Amino acid sequence: MNSDKPKNADLVGNDLVTMGAFALYRAENAHRVSEFEKSQNAEAAIAADFDAYRTRYLRKFKDVFESLTEQGLTVTRAV
Repeated sequence: MNSDKPKNADLVGNDLVTMGAFALYRAENAHRVSEFEKSQNAEAAIAADFDAYRTRYLRKFKDVFESLTEQGLTVTRAV
């Protein structure tokens, strides 16, 4: 185990992966998202649909994240 790594780095990484997975979900399901946006509680409808596919998109984004890292690229959160 690498003790030089900050303890909250995994949490930040997980948050980044979750946010990336959500962005990937929105990009791949733009048609569904646009339909949900017509409802009165659009945010909740989109979040519920994402939750149904969360595992798939977490895995997909982790794969993209790791592939980019192997190529020397970095994924960061815009401030």
